[in-house]
Formats: sequence, C-alpha cells, structure tokens
Amino acid sequence: MFRSIGGASDASAYDGILNTDTKADSRLVFLEDVPAGLAAPATGDAKRFVAMVGADDGADRIAPLKAKGFSVCARVAGAAPSALVNMGAADYIWWDAKVAGDLSVPAKAAQRIPGKRVAGGVASRDAFDHGKELGAQLFEGEWYLRVDGNPNKPITPAQSTILELTNMIQTEAPVAKLEQALKRDATISFRLLRYINSAGFGLQCEITSFRHALTILGYQNLGRWLALLLATAGSGTTAPALMREAAARGRLAELIGHDLVDAQERDTLFIVGVFSLLPAILQLPMPQLLDQLNLAENVTDALLTRQGLYGPILRLAEAVESDDEALISRLTVDLQLDATQLNRHHIAALTWADQLSLQ
Repeated sequence: MFRSIGGASDASAYDGILNTDTKADSRLVFLEDVPAGLAAPATGDAKRFVAMVGADDGADRIAPLKAKGFSVCARVAGAAPSALVNMGAADYIWWDAKVAGDLSVPAKAAQRIPGKRVAGGVASRDAFDHGKELGAQLFEGEWYLRVDGNPNKPITPAQSTILELTNMIQTEAPVAKLEQALKRDATISFRLLRYINSAGFGLQCEITSFRHALTILGYQNLGRWLALLLATAGSGTTAPALMREAAARGRLAELIGHDLVDAQERDTLFIVGVFSLLPAILQLPMPQLLDQLNLAENVTDALLTRQGLYGPILRLAEAVESDDEALISRLTVDLQLDATQLNRHHIAALTWADQLSLQ
C-alpha cells in the first residue's frame, strides 16, 4: 500500500509509483488519499492500482476513477448503512478493524455490497483467522510482523551458513574461506548471485561467481546482499511479503540517510533496515539473533533501542509503513527532510524492491 505522506493533495506524489518503468507485474497496489486529478499510468494495467475511497463521501468518485481505468476500493468501517447504498460499483470492500474494533461490524454492514473483501487493520493471528472466516480474501495490518516463535527455536543450516558468512564479511575474511563456507550450500550461492544480478542492482556486467562478486563489489557492499539473503531465509505463508518489505525498508533507510551519513554508512543503513525485520522473518527474538552476529555497536543500538546514529533513520523508515502522521512529521523535521522528499524516497524504495528476484 502507498499512502501519500503529509496529506499531499496533488497527483505528483503518486507519479513515481504509477509511471515508473518496472517489469510486468500483476500485484495490486492500494493508493490512499487519492487526489481528484490523479491520471492513469501512461503504460501498463491501471486496474492493478486500487484507489481507496471512503464510504461516507466516495460514492461520487467511483465512476470517474473507474473511467480512468483504476480499480476502486470502498472503506465501510464506521459508515452509516445509508452511505453504502451507492458503493456497489466498487471492486473491493475494505473492512477496517482499526475503526470498528471488530471485523464483524464492517463485514455485516457491507454484506449486501459485491466486490472482493479486504480486512484492514489486522493486528493478530486470531484477527487474521477471524477475517478469513468472515470471507476476507486480502489482508492488511501488522499481524504478520508478530514474533510468536519459540525463543529456543534452532537456527536452520541455511540460516547458520548465512550468519557465518555475514560475520566473515564483517572481519574481511579471505575469499577462499568465504567460498569454502558457500560450498556447503549451493542453493545459497545461486540465490546470492541471482540477487546481485537483479535489475535493482544495475550492474553493467553479469556476476558469475562469489569471487567475482567480491572483486566487483567489495566486502561492505557484498554485506548488504548477505543481509538480504538472510531475510529470504524465512518460511511460511508470510515469508514473501516480509522479504519484500525488508528489501524496501532497507532501501528506504539508505535513501533517507543519503545526505545524513557518508557512502559506507549508507550501506550499513540498508543492512539495519533489512535486519530490523529479521525477528518476524525468522521468528526469533532480536537479542538472540544479535548474539550470533558480530555487528558494530551503532548497528545493535539501532536494532535494539532505535537510538544512536542510525536509530532515528530506522524509526522514520518504519513509521512510513504505518499511518502515524504525527510521528512521521516529527521525525521528518528532526532529520531535516520534507514530505515531498520522503514520498519520493518511499516510491523509489518500493520500486527498487519490486525489481529484485526475491524468491
């Protein structure tokens, strides 16, 4: 989901996400706070972009948006039954638990309206299961970020190898030693090279081996790809979404810090952003994960307390994914950014993550 930061009323905040030239994609993109003058993307399928409208005042907006090719999603939580009469043309119906508290309330209110059901504001596994029982087909919320795993859960062999490689990169171990560790799992080597050769990296030549990658990239830059590789080591139904979110958060942290830290530290910011989602991805507490990684103190400070050099930047990257406008505004001022810059960074991060081969 993309939400314009700062309540931008013009269409420019959405231009990047609508018109960036990326690979053919059928994934849905939900757009909040859509301005009246929003134009359809110049190329591609506009229907995968879903404009969200409120049930109380959005009935008159459905036809114009659909005429431009957009799909439309109507929010029904908290709306009076009379306001729902003219929402039948919406392609998606959004039940919002944040407003109603219980998904049953908006689900009942919208039971006569056609359209695919989206359960929003889902904050727990129980709420997710409840939404499925009510007929929801799509879900939004923080439920998949919860760490419900056993704190004594063992690290898998693949995860152990990636952790070992990450630590070796930190100490700039000899290439031969790194290659020896990689040979224990050919799948890891294959996936690492595929990430590096993704369009999102933008290399002019194809990387053909780990030694070649290290020669071209160096230890520091290669470390960011090992971070991303560790983020893809999770499993379960939520893993693909978490992988992409980790990549986007890492890139967003890097972009936010572009004018705040030097180039080497920007690579570290990427790693901080990716690693901030490891507890949810691997279902292990952050302290247990950090016990197995030889990371710099300012990195661990950011991951454990959101303090230090990188902490405020990570907090802002996380806040952008939420709807806490007050926190976003305060952190943006503290870091001397503005809403337009942050919107552009967010769009660029989402686009970049979509260009990676994450599976």
